[in-house]
Amino acid sequence: MKTIKDLPSPKSKFLIGHLSEFKPDNIHNILESWASKVGDIYKISLLGKQFIVSADPDFNTQILKQRPDKFQRFSKISDVLKEMGIMGVFNAEGESWRKHRKLTSAALNMKNTISYFPIIHDVCYRLFNKLKKLAATGNKIQVQEEMMRFTVDITSTVAFGFPMNTLEGKDEVIQQHLEKIFPMINHRINSLIPFWKVIKSKKDKSLDISLESIKETIKRFINEAKKRLETVPGLKEKSSNFLEALLIEQEKEGSFTDEEIIGNVFTMLLAGEDTTSNSISWTIYYLAQHPQAVERIREEANKIYPNEDLPPNYETLSALKYTEAVVFESMRLKSVSPTLYMQALEQVEINGLQINKGMTLMLQNKVAQTQPQNFVHPNEFLPDRWLRSNGCPITGAHNPDVIKVFGAGPRFCPGKMLAMHEIITAVSMICKNFEIKLAVDVKEIKEVFSFTMYPHNLWVNFKSIV
Repeated sequence: MKTIKDLPSPKSKFLIGHLSEFKPDNIHNILESWASKVGDIYKISLLGKQFIVSADPDFNTQILKQRPDKFQRFSKISDVLKEMGIMGVFNAEGESWRKHRKLTSAALNMKNTISYFPIIHDVCYRLFNKLKKLAATGNKIQVQEEMMRFTVDITSTVAFGFPMNTLEGKDEVIQQHLEKIFPMINHRINSLIPFWKVIKSKKDKSLDISLESIKETIKRFINEAKKRLETVPGLKEKSSNFLEALLIEQEKEGSFTDEEIIGNVFTMLLAGEDTTSNSISWTIYYLAQHPQAVERIREEANKIYPNEDLPPNYETLSALKYTEAVVFESMRLKSVSPTLYMQALEQVEINGLQINKGMTLMLQNKVAQTQPQNFVHPNEFLPDRWLRSNGCPITGAHNPDVIKVFGAGPRFCPGKMLAMHEIITAVSMICKNFEIKLAVDVKEIKEVFSFTMYPHNLWVNFKSIV
């Protein structure tokens, strides 16, 4: 039996350990580089506190499968979110999580997700029109910002029935507030001393304003939803969105407090905006460098929906196999959730390593996704590797089980299907109607970790092909 004392460690400095190299906005790359030097499972020290870091996919899978009973999300994450007034399915644990998860899973099940496609279609058509106008100017486009608007507009309608229109600038304020939250969550989680509790910086004060503004907006949505439930016949028997379902449950059993309802809607809005928009952006990053892939997506779109600008229905969407393969390959190479923080709730033994109660683990998911034993030519963009059942020309290692973009185990992301529908619809529409070219040198585009990982400085030129 090994313990943390037996694990290797990268070189560190006296007293502070690895703190000087532990940069919050680049932590995933730092941890991955250390794994290449000392092995897939190692330890680091930050001001005397030790952490286990694992890039071993089997080890990580076992931890994720033992949630929520033996492992929970790093407690500091929940503390930071609660301090911000966010208490929902993402940071709930134990029985509280089971209560939240049941309702979230129902809201995002297969039947409901398919029913949400008209929302995706309408918002994607707004994106199509906006990109056409922007392309006509010849100006470069900040892809990340536009994709965030696209996903917020969808999520706001799915989550609480309010059709935001940030793409056309009609609800721009809430978008600006949302953009401040994840970077500050990441900053506070990785801060060893919570200075903001004593003296608030300009960014802390700005965050407070943004949080309060979003909460007031959500409260307005809640009041409007309550009025609908009282006045629309049959709505209490069959809710039309996630917020209504929460309010119905609260009325029936009193199982959700007002704070939990606000927290869950807040969580849905944040999660639906950030990870999905990042995944679309990284996919465009690769497509801009591989015009042959753009052409194949265009050919597929012209064959499957020749008379439409974008996929017209769910059945069409499910036929876009090559587009789906491109999305999977982008996610493999650029995981938007490369690092997960976990904490042991009891003493556990995994693969001969004893993990003591309270120990914090940093799970590195991206490493296994780019190792040759799991994927042949691991650092190359080869979407065909995902077409195994259609005569794929690429042979060799192919182990999709190591991919943890949507997590694993009982807390596997319930929004995966909705996210995939959004991503595939947007990518197919863009490739069918536009040529894509990077407007900056590829070396100027950087990975930035801000609780999720996004492409900084991704500027693209779009050119309409019709």
